[in-house]
Order: sequence, then C-alpha cells, then structure tokens
Amino acid sequence: MNSIYSVSVVGERNYQDAIAAVGEGEAVVLYHEPDNPYDDRAVAVRCHGDTIGYIPRDSWLTEVLLDEGKGCSAFVSRLRRGRKGITGITLEVKLNASPIKQRELDAP
Repeated sequence: MNSIYSVSVVGERNYQDAIAAVGEGEAVVLYHEPDNPYDDRAVAVRCHGDTIGYIPRDSWLTEVLLDEGKGCSAFVSRLRRGRKGITGITLEVKLNASPIKQRELDAP
C-alpha cells in the first residue's frame, strides 16, 4: 500500500479564488460530504481550509475511500493554467488505513 497514484480533480472552474492561493507541492485534505445536495458521495478536495474541487464521482478513489473505508494523504502535483485561470489540478495520493473524514457543507 505504499504506491502513489495520480488523480485528477473536477469542478475547479468554480473555485478559482481559492485555487489562486494554492501551489504545486502543497498538501490537501479530502473530506466526504454526505449532505452534499448534488452527490451524497461527494469527496471534496480542500487546501488552506477552502474547497478547490472534488474527486470525480466515478473515480476508483471515491470507491476506495467510501466503500472500502481507506484514507489517504495527498498533495497537488500539477496545476494546469489556461486563459481563464487554473484549468486542471492533479493530485498525488497515497492510501492509508485511516478512514476519510466527513465534513458538513458550509451554510449558504
């Protein structure tokens, strides 16, 4: 279980302000958001206390974290920049035995 896996993040166009403070190599924390109104299996990617995107709902990582009860440590390995800001985020993820943390969504 010492392997490191690359995983893409989705939804980054919605979090450009938070992403502006993120650099390559920075640690991120993944949280399950069971009360997310769009997806009760949502796994948020957060850095500096702010959401910067989500793990894709059909990702193998979502299944491992939520169905198999694994946890992980992760960091930003690549930020792809385009004319309209960050157009892609890639994480490097290392699985561990600690279960993923849950968080409630912020009130609107």
